[in-house]
Amino acid sequence: QRFIVPFIPTAEATIMEASLLPLNSPNTRGMGEDSIPTGVWRDSLCDCCKFGPCHPSFLTALCCRPIIIAQLLTRMKMTWLAQRTRFRNSNSNLSDSRTEIDQRWRSTFRNIILVLVFYSVLMMVVPVPLLDPANPNAYDELSDADKKTYFINSSIHSALSALFGFYFFYLMVQLRATLRHVYSIPEENCLCLYCGSNPRDGICGSGGDGNRLCSAGVPVGVEDVCCVMFCPLCTTSQMARHTVDYDYRSATCCNSVGVTKYMDDEAYEGIENVVGEGSVLVV
Repeated sequence: QRFIVPFIPTAEATIMEASLLPLNSPNTRGMGEDSIPTGVWRDSLCDCCKFGPCHPSFLTALCCRPIIIAQLLTRMKMTWLAQRTRFRNSNSNLSDSRTEIDQRWRSTFRNIILVLVFYSVLMMVVPVPLLDPANPNAYDELSDADKKTYFINSSIHSALSALFGFYFFYLMVQLRATLRHVYSIPEENCLCLYCGSNPRDGICGSGGDGNRLCSAGVPVGVEDVCCVMFCPLCTTSQMARHTVDYDYRSATCCNSVGVTKYMDDEAYEGIENVVGEGSVLVV
């Protein structure tokens, strides 16, 4: 049997009451037809073309992934540094995003667009001379001054590209871990890579404000890292489809959440009515 066991990611993590979850169908929160499933992903990782190759969410994930990452972070009320805007309920140890005290998430889309623009401008301002690929001696034929410029500019380009790539890799890992935490989705793959450690703790402890590697405050799993590393397109597209049911909602590329008529609390609506944020599925 599988059980949903609510998990509070603190040093004093305790197991609360358990409730059964059907194996073959996801639970859903809220009363609407477009409710977000809990316990399992809405669809498969490889269903990125489920709504066709011209669907705005797929095209954005394919052609300009930073934009859809910014939209997903905004849906989940996270900052541009993957921090969750959360409050402390005096009656609970649970930290979530359902009450608005911290409004930083409203600037997430704008801030990430600014990062994207800043990166693009820097890459244009620091040009790298193009060498003729048909001439194996093209670099040797450069003057000493041109060689120095080529080396410096190439190093700057490489450093900027690595920093930019790592930034969005980090955002995606934290974002996927947050979705699994909020919607009680367990890891199904890569569990053997924990090498005897507890998968509930993730790869950087149990999250929380004191863990610098987990800015979202949730456990990050090996599966999160592997999915983002080896299939970022499918991973981003799956997260977009999970948080919005595109069968009932119209996608768009041109706003901060990637969907029309989106309510601020949609991502967290009804979560307390099922098993609660932070639950994990165990066998």
